[in-house]
Amino acid sequence: MESVILAFKIYGLAIVISMLVALMIKGIVVMLERLGAPRAKAPAAATPVAPGISGEHIAAIAAAAHAVLGAHRIVHVEDRARGMSWTFEGRAAHHGSHQIPRRPIR
Repeated sequence: MESVILAFKIYGLAIVISMLVALMIKGIVVMLERLGAPRAKAPAAATPVAPGISGEHIAAIAAAAHAVLGAHRIVHVEDRARGMSWTFEGRAAHHGSHQIPRRPIR
């Protein structure tokens, strides 16, 4: 019984120490972000409009991404149905690689 109590104490101490280390690392990261030089903003490039997607939709997606994530660049916008066969083929190959090979029963 004493060994179980000792194990719980050690486990609790490990949790407390790991949380303190995580908080210390988070504090260092926040401090370095505040002390660092301000990031240079990327020059605004002309956004090519993808065929089938209007400029208004691109602007709405960019505004929504900026509102949620902050200053980010949208690199690629594509119709969802386009290229799905590659996705399905890749998933099938990946899932197939996990299957146990079937051997004939002798």
